[in-house]
Amino acid sequence: MRTYCLTTTLLLCLLSFIPARSQESLVGDIDRDLLTKYIALARQNFPRVKSFHAREEKARSMVTTAQMSWFDMFNAGYYYRPETSTGSGTTTGGGVTPNGQLITSGFLFGATINLGSLLSKPSLVKAAKADYKAAVADNAEYDIMLANDVRSRYYDYLAARKQLVIRNLSAQNLKGIANDAQAKYEKGSIPLDVYTISKNAATEAAAQALGAEVTYLKAKDALEDLIGAKLETVK
Repeated sequence: MRTYCLTTTLLLCLLSFIPARSQESLVGDIDRDLLTKYIALARQNFPRVKSFHAREEKARSMVTTAQMSWFDMFNAGYYYRPETSTGSGTTTGGGVTPNGQLITSGFLFGATINLGSLLSKPSLVKAAKADYKAAVADNAEYDIMLANDVRSRYYDYLAARKQLVIRNLSAQNLKGIANDAQAKYEKGSIPLDVYTISKNAATEAAAQALGAEVTYLKAKDALEDLIGAKLETVK
Protein backbone atom coordinates (compact mmCIF):
# COMPACT_ATOMS: atom_id res chain seq x y z
CA MET A 1 0.00 0.00 0.00
CA ARG A 2 2.86 2.31 0.81
CA THR A 3 4.36 1.63 -2.61
CA TYR A 4 1.09 2.53 -4.30
CA CYS A 5 0.85 5.82 -2.39
CA LEU A 6 4.42 6.69 -3.26
CA THR A 7 3.78 5.91 -6.91
CA THR A 8 0.67 8.08 -6.93
CA THR A 9 2.52 10.97 -5.29
CA LEU A 10 5.36 10.79 -7.78
CA LEU A 11 2.92 10.70 -10.67
CA LEU A 12 1.07 13.76 -9.42
CA CYS A 13 4.33 15.65 -9.03
CA LEU A 14 5.32 14.71 -12.55
CA LEU A 15 1.99 15.87 -13.97
CA SER A 16 2.26 19.25 -12.26
CA PHE A 17 5.88 19.64 -13.33
CA ILE A 18 5.40 19.17 -17.07
CA PRO A 19 3.58 22.44 -17.88
CA ALA A 20 5.74 24.49 -15.51
CA ARG A 21 8.93 23.19 -17.09
CA SER A 22 7.76 24.44 -20.49
CA GLN A 23 7.06 28.00 -19.33
CA GLU A 24 9.23 30.61 -21.01
CA SER A 25 9.23 34.41 -21.19
CA LEU A 26 7.53 36.17 -24.12
CA VAL A 27 10.06 38.99 -24.21
CA GLY A 28 12.47 36.99 -26.33
CA ASP A 29 9.75 36.31 -28.91
CA ILE A 30 8.98 39.99 -29.56
CA ASP A 31 10.22 41.14 -32.97
CA ARG A 32 10.30 44.95 -32.85
CA ASP A 33 10.93 45.34 -36.58
CA LEU A 34 8.02 43.06 -37.40
CA LEU A 35 5.80 44.91 -34.93
CA THR A 36 6.68 48.20 -36.64
CA LYS A 37 5.59 46.71 -39.96
CA TYR A 38 2.31 45.59 -38.42
CA ILE A 39 1.62 49.11 -37.15
CA ALA A 40 2.43 50.61 -40.56
CA LEU A 41 0.07 48.15 -42.26
CA ALA A 42 -2.73 48.99 -39.83
CA ARG A 43 -2.28 52.71 -40.54
CA GLN A 44 -2.43 51.95 -44.24
CA ASN A 45 -5.25 49.39 -44.41
CA PHE A 46 -7.62 49.78 -41.46
CA PRO A 47 -10.87 51.37 -42.74
CA ARG A 48 -11.37 53.72 -39.79
CA VAL A 49 -7.99 55.34 -40.46
CA LYS A 50 -9.25 56.38 -43.87
CA SER A 51 -12.35 57.83 -42.23
CA PHE A 52 -10.27 60.02 -39.91
CA HIS A 53 -8.09 61.16 -42.80
CA ALA A 54 -11.21 62.07 -44.80
CA ARG A 55 -12.54 64.14 -41.89
CA GLU A 56 -9.26 65.99 -41.62
CA GLU A 57 -9.20 66.70 -45.35
CA LYS A 58 -12.79 67.92 -45.24
CA ALA A 59 -12.00 70.26 -42.35
CA ARG A 60 -8.99 71.58 -44.26
CA SER A 61 -11.14 72.34 -47.31
CA MET A 62 -13.71 74.09 -45.13
CA VAL A 63 -11.00 76.48 -43.94
CA THR A 64 -10.20 77.38 -47.55
CA THR A 65 -13.90 77.79 -48.33
CA ALA A 66 -14.40 80.07 -45.32
CA GLN A 67 -11.42 82.21 -46.29
CA MET A 68 -12.59 82.54 -49.89
CA SER A 69 -16.10 83.48 -48.74
CA TRP A 70 -14.83 86.97 -47.92
CA PHE A 71 -15.66 87.81 -51.51
CA ASP A 72 -19.30 86.82 -51.03
CA MET A 73 -20.08 90.06 -49.21
CA PHE A 74 -19.27 92.17 -52.28
CA ASN A 75 -21.81 92.51 -55.06
CA ALA A 76 -21.03 94.39 -58.26
CA GLY A 77 -23.13 95.02 -61.32
CA TYR A 78 -23.74 97.32 -64.22
CA TYR A 79 -26.64 98.65 -66.19
CA TYR A 80 -26.45 99.38 -69.88
CA ARG A 81 -28.87 101.55 -71.83
CA PRO A 82 -27.99 101.92 -75.45
CA GLU A 83 -28.51 105.07 -77.47
CA THR A 84 -32.03 105.37 -78.91
CA SER A 85 -32.92 106.35 -82.38
CA THR A 86 -35.73 108.75 -83.24
CA GLY A 87 -37.11 109.86 -86.46
CA SER A 88 -34.91 112.95 -86.49
CA GLY A 89 -31.70 111.10 -85.52
CA THR A 90 -29.86 109.44 -82.69
CA THR A 91 -30.50 110.59 -79.16
CA THR A 92 -27.70 110.35 -76.60
CA GLY A 93 -27.55 111.27 -72.99
CA GLY A 94 -30.69 110.45 -71.08
CA GLY A 95 -34.41 110.49 -71.09
CA VAL A 96 -37.46 110.49 -68.89
CA THR A 97 -39.85 107.60 -68.33
CA PRO A 98 -43.59 108.12 -68.31
CA ASN A 99 -43.37 108.11 -64.52
CA GLY A 100 -40.91 110.96 -64.54
CA GLN A 101 -37.80 108.86 -63.72
CA LEU A 102 -34.57 109.96 -65.31
CA ILE A 103 -32.89 107.36 -67.46
CA THR A 104 -29.38 107.72 -68.75
CA SER A 105 -27.97 105.88 -71.68
CA GLY A 106 -24.64 104.00 -71.65
CA PHE A 107 -23.12 101.99 -68.74
CA LEU A 108 -23.90 102.34 -65.05
CA PHE A 109 -21.67 100.50 -62.52
CA GLY A 110 -22.36 99.85 -58.87
CA ALA A 111 -21.11 97.83 -55.87
CA THR A 112 -22.71 96.87 -52.55
CA ILE A 113 -21.32 95.42 -49.32
CA ASN A 114 -23.31 93.12 -47.03
CA LEU A 115 -22.50 94.52 -43.60
CA GLY A 116 -23.88 91.49 -41.74
CA SER A 117 -21.74 89.16 -43.80
CA LEU A 118 -18.71 91.38 -43.21
CA LEU A 119 -19.13 91.16 -39.44
CA SER A 120 -19.75 87.39 -39.37
CA LYS A 121 -16.88 86.29 -41.63
CA PRO A 122 -14.08 86.44 -39.00
CA SER A 123 -15.96 84.13 -36.64
CA LEU A 124 -16.79 81.72 -39.48
CA VAL A 125 -13.14 81.51 -40.51
CA LYS A 126 -12.08 81.06 -36.89
CA ALA A 127 -14.62 78.27 -36.41
CA ALA A 128 -13.42 76.50 -39.57
CA LYS A 129 -9.82 76.66 -38.36
CA ALA A 130 -10.85 75.33 -34.95
CA ASP A 131 -12.67 72.41 -36.59
CA TYR A 132 -9.56 71.64 -38.63
CA LYS A 133 -7.34 71.67 -35.54
CA ALA A 134 -9.79 69.35 -33.79
CA ALA A 135 -9.79 66.98 -36.77
CA VAL A 136 -5.98 66.92 -36.78
CA ALA A 137 -5.92 66.22 -33.03
CA ASP A 138 -8.52 63.44 -33.36
CA ASN A 139 -6.49 61.88 -36.16
CA ALA A 140 -3.31 61.99 -34.08
CA GLU A 141 -5.08 60.53 -31.04
CA TYR A 142 -6.54 57.67 -33.05
CA ASP A 143 -3.14 56.97 -34.58
CA ILE A 144 -1.73 56.45 -31.08
CA MET A 145 -4.69 54.28 -30.07
CA LEU A 146 -4.34 52.20 -33.23
CA ALA A 147 -0.63 51.60 -32.61
CA ASN A 148 -1.38 50.53 -29.03
CA ASP A 149 -4.13 48.21 -30.25
CA VAL A 150 -1.73 46.57 -32.71
CA ARG A 151 0.83 46.06 -29.94
CA SER A 152 -1.80 44.59 -27.63
CA ARG A 153 -3.07 42.14 -30.24
CA TYR A 154 0.49 41.22 -31.21
CA TYR A 155 1.32 40.39 -27.58
CA ASP A 156 -1.92 38.41 -27.27
CA TYR A 157 -0.95 36.50 -30.41
CA LEU A 158 2.52 35.69 -29.05
CA ALA A 159 1.04 34.58 -25.72
CA ALA A 160 -1.52 32.37 -27.46
CA ARG A 161 1.17 30.85 -29.67
CA LYS A 162 3.41 30.15 -26.68
CA GLN A 163 0.52 28.68 -24.72
CA LEU A 164 -0.33 26.42 -27.65
CA VAL A 165 3.22 25.08 -27.70
CA ILE A 166 3.10 24.44 -23.97
CA ARG A 167 -0.27 22.71 -24.10
CA ASN A 168 0.73 20.53 -27.04
CA LEU A 169 3.94 19.49 -25.31
CA SER A 170 2.05 18.72 -22.11
CA ALA A 171 -0.55 16.72 -24.02
CA GLN A 172 2.14 14.69 -25.79
CA ASN A 173 4.02 13.96 -22.58
CA LEU A 174 0.91 13.02 -20.65
CA LYS A 175 -0.26 10.81 -23.47
CA GLY A 176 3.04 8.96 -23.28
CA ILE A 177 2.70 8.63 -19.51
CA ALA A 178 -0.87 7.37 -19.87
CA ASN A 179 0.20 4.77 -22.44
CA ASP A 180 3.01 3.62 -20.17
CA ALA A 181 0.64 3.51 -17.19
CA GLN A 182 -1.84 1.43 -19.18
CA ALA A 183 0.85 -1.09 -20.08
CA LYS A 184 1.98 -1.31 -16.46
CA TYR A 185 -1.59 -1.61 -15.23
CA GLU A 186 -2.28 -4.46 -17.61
CA LYS A 187 0.80 -6.19 -16.23
CA GLY A 188 -0.33 -5.55 -12.67
CA SER A 189 2.61 -3.27 -11.88
CA ILE A 190 0.47 -0.32 -10.80
CA PRO A 191 -2.99 -0.08 -9.24
CA LEU A 192 -6.14 1.12 -10.97
CA ASP A 193 -6.17 4.53 -9.30
CA VAL A 194 -2.73 5.42 -10.67
CA TYR A 195 -3.75 4.34 -14.15
CA THR A 196 -7.00 6.31 -13.86
CA ILE A 197 -5.14 9.45 -12.78
CA SER A 198 -2.75 9.25 -15.71
CA LYS A 199 -5.56 8.60 -18.18
CA ASN A 200 -7.68 11.50 -16.89
CA ALA A 201 -4.67 13.80 -16.94
CA ALA A 202 -3.95 12.90 -20.56
CA THR A 203 -7.58 13.53 -21.53
CA GLU A 204 -7.60 16.90 -19.75
CA ALA A 205 -4.32 17.90 -21.39
CA ALA A 206 -5.70 17.05 -24.83
CA ALA A 207 -8.77 19.22 -24.17
CA GLN A 208 -6.57 22.09 -22.98
CA ALA A 209 -4.43 21.77 -26.10
CA LEU A 210 -7.55 22.03 -28.25
CA GLY A 211 -8.70 25.11 -26.35
CA ALA A 212 -5.26 26.67 -26.72
CA GLU A 213 -5.42 26.09 -30.47
CA VAL A 214 -8.77 27.90 -30.68
CA THR A 215 -7.38 30.81 -28.64
CA TYR A 216 -4.35 30.99 -30.92
CA LEU A 217 -6.48 31.07 -34.08
CA LYS A 218 -8.69 33.82 -32.64
CA ALA A 219 -5.66 35.91 -31.64
CA LYS A 220 -4.13 35.45 -35.09
CA ASP A 221 -7.35 36.45 -36.84
CA ALA A 222 -7.76 39.51 -34.60
CA LEU A 223 -4.28 40.76 -35.47
CA GLU A 224 -4.73 40.07 -39.18
CA ASP A 225 -8.06 41.93 -39.21
CA LEU A 226 -6.35 44.99 -37.75
CA ILE A 227 -3.35 45.10 -40.08
CA GLY A 228 -5.30 44.03 -43.17
CA ALA A 229 -2.89 41.27 -44.19
CA LYS A 230 -2.02 37.65 -43.43
CA LEU A 231 0.83 37.27 -40.97
CA GLU A 232 2.54 34.81 -43.30
CA THR A 233 2.87 37.52 -45.97
CA VAL A 234 4.59 40.03 -43.67
CA LYS A 235 8.32 39.46 -43.44
